[in-house]
Amino acid sequence: MKFRARSSGSRAGERVLETLKRDAVTELVGVLSGFWSSIEEQVRLAALAGHDFSAAQEDRVAVIALSHRALELATRYREAIESAFERWHAPGDEQRRVESLELMSEGELEIHLAGQQITELLEHQFLHPLAQLDERLEALAASLGIEGRPLNPLRPEVAVSAFVDLFQPDDLTPGLRMMVFHQFDKRLPKVLAEVYAKANTTLQTAAFGGHGVATVRRSGGYEPQAAARRDEARAPRIGEQAAEGWVPDGGTVEHIGAPAPGGGGQHAGPSSAGSGGMPLRYRDLVREQLQAWRARGGLPAESADAGTSVAEEVEALAEAASEAAGRMLGTEDMLNIASLLQGDDPGPYTRALAGEDKRALAEVIRAEILGGVRQLGFDPEKTRFSADEEDAIDLVGILFQSLCEANDLLQRSRSLYGRLVVPYVKVALTDDSMFNRRGHPARQLLDALTEACDGNTGETVQDKETLDKAEHAVDRVVEEYREDQAVFELAAAELRDQLDQQRRRSELAEKRVAESIHGRERLQMARRNAEGLVASRMADRPLTAPVGHFLDQHWRHYLTQTWLRDGPESERHHAAIGLGDAMVQVDADAAQVRGAAVADQLLALQVPLGECYSSCGLDAAAARDAMARIISALAMPDTQRSVRTPNGGEIDDEPGDDSIAPLRVAGGTDAVACDPAVAARMRRLRVGQGLRLIDRGGHETAARIAWISPLTSRFLIVNRRGVRKMVVSPEELALLAASGRAVVRSVDAPFDEAMKQLWQRLNQAPASALKAANAG
Repeated sequence: MKFRARSSGSRAGERVLETLKRDAVTELVGVLSGFWSSIEEQVRLAALAGHDFSAAQEDRVAVIALSHRALELATRYREAIESAFERWHAPGDEQRRVESLELMSEGELEIHLAGQQITELLEHQFLHPLAQLDERLEALAASLGIEGRPLNPLRPEVAVSAFVDLFQPDDLTPGLRMMVFHQFDKRLPKVLAEVYAKANTTLQTAAFGGHGVATVRRSGGYEPQAAARRDEARAPRIGEQAAEGWVPDGGTVEHIGAPAPGGGGQHAGPSSAGSGGMPLRYRDLVREQLQAWRARGGLPAESADAGTSVAEEVEALAEAASEAAGRMLGTEDMLNIASLLQGDDPGPYTRALAGEDKRALAEVIRAEILGGVRQLGFDPEKTRFSADEEDAIDLVGILFQSLCEANDLLQRSRSLYGRLVVPYVKVALTDDSMFNRRGHPARQLLDALTEACDGNTGETVQDKETLDKAEHAVDRVVEEYREDQAVFELAAAELRDQLDQQRRRSELAEKRVAESIHGRERLQMARRNAEGLVASRMADRPLTAPVGHFLDQHWRHYLTQTWLRDGPESERHHAAIGLGDAMVQVDADAAQVRGAAVADQLLALQVPLGECYSSCGLDAAAARDAMARIISALAMPDTQRSVRTPNGGEIDDEPGDDSIAPLRVAGGTDAVACDPAVAARMRRLRVGQGLRLIDRGGHETAARIAWISPLTSRFLIVNRRGVRKMVVSPEELALLAASGRAVVRSVDAPFDEAMKQLWQRLNQAPASALKAANAG
């Protein structure tokens, strides 16, 4: 029956599929049209502007080799796209792409991560058209009799993975790799936009899934079906709902919850279009979630009762507005009130951000606005907000709370955010593309402000100067912002200049800290080496007191100095080891009353002993006295001898070396067995890897690996401004991760992190609501 149904009813579907495949392959292969000639020109210009002739020559040779293979690469790229359609048509034969960084070389790792980053950006950018396309492809699959849910052959991962697979590790030099992937990232979004628009039009014309954006009921809201399907394919289930949570490896972003519409700070732009082709505002994309979030008690406000449904609440507001004309605030009224409040005391907002006020920030904003309506002649008790205003206030409230919770902000910094609350409410009322357009000026200012304030105590002159610049930027916005958003751009640019200067200083500071740690590590290794040598020569061996003192003090120091200055394999260090062995032998000969041998050896050791004493800081007189005591002790056969215990206290960590203090502070993590697999992953991390550090109260802060010790593989971890946070080994970092005190993931811009938390909050639902949604 299945075969007969498919044979009779799928001819139209097969034609549509062939059309989709032909159009997609033609458009996507066009990405490589003129690609290598453009890269060659970039390499030529870079060589003229640069000073590294060797690197420029390597780039030039590599790009010429790739240019000669242009036809082959385009053919392989076309075949990869066609294979994705074949796997969609026969999902049972599909083999999932295994993404493991276990055995990758450095070049492979760089290419792999570049591809992952482009894929993530594109999935966010084209979230809406992909949701439509998934729905329509599902309808097409049903008409063709395809069982299950085959993965969309037009998803960004297909195009990006096909491009990544074109290259071997040695094909791209480091400089060329950056140019190639930047060029690909620049070209592909334009092509994908055309592909998705044409594919959706083709499927809609053929009457496959022409119902706009398909959604599936979730607790407290809706989720695009495409996102839900990707969640199911990529992530394990948490409770009864799927969450996108693939584990980052070596530098990719770990997502929290489901992807937000346009979330992660990606530009939704024209791709966020409604069924009628008109662009959707961010509030339109999240309105269902916001209403359901308020209804279930996400915001304890007088107008939102947890026992009232969203539909009933909206209906009640509409009824109140119709019964009392003029009681619903309009956008112009809201902007006028916000302008009046813009320069007022930000104390209420600051206290809400600091947690001193138990109310949510959005509730405080509502209270302040209602308190200001009297100046417009309205009665606060009878004034209500429109749906757009409610949503704008909630979005700004959650955004600012998320920013403060996800970063280490002190009181002075929180007051700056409090002063910006009202200006950002005004921005949200008039232009909510701030929430999903990365280049928005208001967004750029918050990113710069957070980088300036995160962990900044103002203790140093440079830190205080940065805080002053941040305060100046906020002053400019509060005083000058009316409607022109250029003030945000100007303030952000001035603050960014300061941050760039500080970053250069931070890089120098990081280098000095790394050199200091490296120096201490070398010293510790030299001391431990010397300790082992001294212990092996003195163990269970009776020695005269002067010889034992020499070995345990002066020889130990001499071994340490030669190891540090000349290296453990140097001739001088081996000579130093030989000096200790000779002193042990001469003491043994003296005990056996071999006077002639003792005299000869002491004469031969005068010069080495002099060098040893000199390295220990002894002057000539002190050195002669020390040698005289040794000669006197060895001259008497009956001199008392005893087994000495070496003094190993010198190898302890120096005071102030808190390299493992954070581990001990973590609270018991030093007693947890380290998972070897996790430790192995940590050892693969590289300089620049992002981290999220979490304190006892659950407060997160951004950090990154600034340096990796070549001796011990320990990580120097710093905050956004390059200030040292801790120095830990891979094993210690694995323990911190296991205890929930650290998360390995790339550090997004502060606004992006806040938007992820915003979307997570909107989709957090009680278990009862989740079960009811699933039952429905």
